[in-house]
Amino acid sequence: MQLISRATAVLRALEGQQAGLSLGQIAAITGLPRPTIQRIVDALCAEGLAIIDPLQGGVRLGALIARLAASIRVDLVSLARPHLERLAWATQESAAMTVLQEGKVVVIAVFTPPTQAIRLTASIGSTWPLHSSAEGKVLLAGLPLPSIRALLHEPLEARTSRTVTAPDALLAEIQEAAGSGFAVDQEGTAMGISALAARLIDAAGTRYALSILLPTSRFEARFGELREQLLGCRAAIAASAGLPA
Repeated sequence: MQLISRATAVLRALEGQQAGLSLGQIAAITGLPRPTIQRIVDALCAEGLAIIDPLQGGVRLGALIARLAASIRVDLVSLARPHLERLAWATQESAAMTVLQEGKVVVIAVFTPPTQAIRLTASIGSTWPLHSSAEGKVLLAGLPLPSIRALLHEPLEARTSRTVTAPDALLAEIQEAAGSGFAVDQEGTAMGISALAARLIDAAGTRYALSILLPTSRFEARFGELREQLLGCRAAIAASAGLPA
């Protein structure tokens, strides 16, 4: 356990260090003795988890890290399923996971507890609009402005009387979602339906949204509780996948 902990500390020290670090710099960051750093770096290099720059001599993360990170994208949905199911049962509302794919919000997982008299359902592969859904707003949040404008097809369709169709107003909501990490849809996509969504980005940069969908009649009174449950679910999935929350 100590060896794994020390090796992890070295890998964390190398995170984001494109130019690499010297053994002394790694020792200073981790607090480990330099001889220990040398042995760990040698082992990591032998396994492809680290590499020594032949020109500069600095230690960088190896190619195997990228391959392992890419595999998280494949498994993230499976990893998220039990957390989403727990979210659905804890809130007694529908919980969904969507992805930004070819300019659309695509449903890739959904759970609906059968206990509510009025409940919402959706099917895998369903698509929701980017501009009006809470999921679409968080999937767009954080993208460069030209990319957002390219994905939004103007004029924006008024799905209901409450759909935000003014581009500047929608961009303001997306910018707010970029700061808070979540967005809401109060009958902007369908009358009588509201949603709260939070974003999750995997190691490969694929953008996901986790959301709770429910009748508007229950939304406002439960907003604070639902937000706490949703953000807790996102944190649990991120921790399981080794991603930042």
